[in-house]
Amino acid sequence: MLSVGAFLPQAWRIYQRRSAADVSLLMYLSIIVGCVMWMFYAYVRDSMELFFTNLVIAVIAGGIVALKLRYGGR
Repeated sequence: MLSVGAFLPQAWRIYQRRSAADVSLLMYLSIIVGCVMWMFYAYVRDSMELFFTNLVIAVIAGGIVALKLRYGGR
């Protein structure tokens, strides 16, 4: 639960301040790629728990990427 929810404070902070100037786009893109790789592994191993955990993390990280592009520029 903590691993999944760890990104929510960052997303909320960006949304509140309408600024993502200090957020690393590359870091969150790397997290998304890593989650997709874990999801593939979970699919091959038939581990739905691992798959959905990484899916949620990827969605939250994707939301942060969207906020970065909207409020933080490049």
